[in-house]
Amino acid sequence: MVKMTKGLRALVLVPALAVAVGVGAMIGASGGKADVFAAQGDTAGSGAPSTITVSGSGDVKVTPDVAYVSVAVDSRAASAKEAQAANAKQFGALENVLYTKHNMDPKDVQTTGFVVQPVYTYNDKDGTNKITGYTATHSIQITMRDLAGIGQLLDELSSAGANRVDGVRFDTEKQDQYELQALDDAMNHAKAKADALAKAAGRQVKGVVSITQNGESSPPVVFNAAAKSLAAADSGGSTSVQAGQIDVTADITVVYEMQ
Repeated sequence: MVKMTKGLRALVLVPALAVAVGVGAMIGASGGKADVFAAQGDTAGSGAPSTITVSGSGDVKVTPDVAYVSVAVDSRAASAKEAQAANAKQFGALENVLYTKHNMDPKDVQTTGFVVQPVYTYNDKDGTNKITGYTATHSIQITMRDLAGIGQLLDELSSAGANRVDGVRFDTEKQDQYELQALDDAMNHAKAKADALAKAAGRQVKGVVSITQNGESSPPVVFNAAAKSLAAADSGGSTSVQAGQIDVTADITVVYEMQ
């Protein structure tokens, strides 16, 4: 083992101390002065652009131009065959209203369900279920563009034998057109936010780096017309249906380059 003299030990320690002082000087020189935008761009002369990321949203209020009316015929009888036959007769009256009186296109009337099932009655004494009859249910969805005539149609269908009205859903057949408008609004919103943030940081927005479309939505307006239409049919009144408005929305995320 080689023993160091006091003089040699001192020579070894001096360079180490110099290195420590040098590192401390560099830290002190840069502390508390970092550019926050460099974290998203040009760091240590990398050449990458400084960027800012913002979100934008657009909202277009639309008057519905189409409605989907859901009704059904429920029939009950002692046997499944009798229930189905009674249902077919009742449904024939509905078809007369739709195709003869309102001259509807067959493609605008769609069967959404048809089921025949037993009806059980519970016996409290022995805890058993006994079949006491059968029900047949034929459900349809009607596409209507004459929104002002929906109330009258519901009343006529109820009178013809539609003993279940499941509701009305309002929508638009110009979804693509309104989505483009909502996206345009969302882009304007994002640009305004980016300009405000860049100005606050002493920068300017130079251009768009990327755009991410987060999605659009247009929740349909649902009107539960069951109770109202059946009550109107029983009382001799008429059903009133209001279409309201639909909100078509868009959300985007935009990354802008700053200068």
